[in-house]
Amino acid sequence: MGTAIFAGVSALQSQQTRLNVIGNNIANMTTTGFKSARVIFQDLLNQTQSSGGPPQAGRGGTNPRQVGLGVGVGSIDTNFNQGSIFTTNGVADFAIQGDGFFILASGEAEFYTRDGSFGVDSDGTLVDPATGFRVQGYTAVDGAIDTSQPVGDIVIPVGGAGRTRVTTVATLMGNLDSEAAVGDTVQRVIRVYDTLGTVHEVTVTFTRVGLITDNTWDWVATHPTAGAAGTGTVTFDANGQFSSITNDVVSIDPAGTGAVTPFDFTLDLTGATQLASEHTIALTNQDGLPPGVLESFSIGEGGIINGVFSNGLTEVLGQVALAVFNNPGGLLREGANIFTPTPNSGIARVGLASTGGRGMVNGGVLEGSNVDIATEFSNLIIAQRAFQAGARSITTADLLLNEAVNLLR
Repeated sequence: MGTAIFAGVSALQSQQTRLNVIGNNIANMTTTGFKSARVIFQDLLNQTQSSGGPPQAGRGGTNPRQVGLGVGVGSIDTNFNQGSIFTTNGVADFAIQGDGFFILASGEAEFYTRDGSFGVDSDGTLVDPATGFRVQGYTAVDGAIDTSQPVGDIVIPVGGAGRTRVTTVATLMGNLDSEAAVGDTVQRVIRVYDTLGTVHEVTVTFTRVGLITDNTWDWVATHPTAGAAGTGTVTFDANGQFSSITNDVVSIDPAGTGAVTPFDFTLDLTGATQLASEHTIALTNQDGLPPGVLESFSIGEGGIINGVFSNGLTEVLGQVALAVFNNPGGLLREGANIFTPTPNSGIARVGLASTGGRGMVNGGVLEGSNVDIATEFSNLIIAQRAFQAGARSITTADLLLNEAVNLLR
């Protein structure tokens, strides 16, 4: 009877643990990125009354006779199934669809989380606002992500970062009058930018050359201080459409600007025509930009952070990194929605989203808790009944023990 009492006590203790786990799951049913847990039970030691024996001549074998000594908690496992994704439109909200964890750093220590509700601190660093831990990722250099470098803090200095872009192509479209006489000229002033964003005015002069049937025009580009910057010839076909151009590169070498010099750009005349109409040729586009500051940012597919500058430039600033583990069930919960590795989780394998078994990252959304409230309440009822049954076995054993004591009367 003493064994029955101790077995019942072990049932109460085990079911109490299960109730605690279920209660914690229910409490976190709305916690961002929360992963539910479950309790796995196992039986305890068994008291062996007979170990059994093998068959003998004219007699069969016997099975062992054992009395169980109760139940215990074998493990408390974390369920890493995907939680539901919901839209928040938060500018710094991330969600992982698939495997992986965001990486947070505090000094030399690293932590891992599925909660992507991030923000930007006063230094422009992407952080977990609940803990102040810094989100780790790859910083872009000239708009390109370099994964050969180790991950580090992602800085988004809104209002502080300046960008410009040097002109590489200047596009002129429109018409050169086919009835122009030999020697007639047409001048157009185009504005381009050097590496510092300084604007330069370049005069492009078109001169009709040869016979009218030749359909050719010479062009000359000049800069107010650098002088001659380029020359060539553009030819049109019999239908007045662009045919070819020689030496379409303009090279400007202004002194004393501090910019990278000379800087070259291509003169694109493929959209020009030579028809019997007035001169309408003009600059329609050039890809240079003046200086601009970072005004905002957005999250693209794969966790790419795009900066939007006041001059209209959109440039990649960085990309969040993800970590995966051989055994995520071996991670240790630390509270605040973060995990730390253990010897049984394996080391973190860090890289970009959608590579190496890592999931996809999206912006403007968050991952909800994966707690299934219907399952948890069902488990709660089962645990409650199991607790009651364990308590009843104790009271029954106590009644029998009381009867044994009363045999003396």
